[in-house]
Amino acid sequence: MEGATEEKGICSHGCGADGTETSWQASQGDDEQKFDVFLSFRGPDTRKGFIAHLYDALVTSGISTFIDNVNLEKGERVNNLSRYIERSRMFVPIISKGYVDSKWCLREITKMVECWRVKPRRLIIPVFFGVEPSHVGNQKGRLKRKFQRHENNEELKEEVSDWKNTLHEVGKISGFTLKDANGYALSHISL
Repeated sequence: MEGATEEKGICSHGCGADGTETSWQASQGDDEQKFDVFLSFRGPDTRKGFIAHLYDALVTSGISTFIDNVNLEKGERVNNLSRYIERSRMFVPIISKGYVDSKWCLREITKMVECWRVKPRRLIIPVFFGVEPSHVGNQKGRLKRKFQRHENNEELKEEVSDWKNTLHEVGKISGFTLKDANGYALSHISL
């Protein structure tokens, strides 16, 4: 991840190499906020509709939820999202048609999967919003074309392989498949 530093005994994304969660096991006096849920999504696709309703439902139910436009302070670097992922118990990537356009979304979901592999009791609950899980897992159709654009970018070539492997794994995780037509997806939100 851009700007991330690697510490001894910690994977490049902040998960303990020995299976511990480096930021989860806070020391005495550590008052950094931890979150029950980290929402990852492509803003233009879902922010004002589905995400707003999901976030409100989670918060109203007393579930501490990270969402970038609320919890990321103005002026804070986007690559600090790594810390918030580390401090979350559950990851909910909302994978929409534009999700793979964003290198930040792909970096977030890769970080989630890496932390989940180290500490499997954390949950990943993918929401496939207007996309098929098999297309995500196998990068078929529109997703294949979008990945080809990333592959053509010399600076991203190394990351692209990780992103593909991550999406292949996420495509096999049981989650929710929602259609985005006519706002019907919003009827699925009840906690």
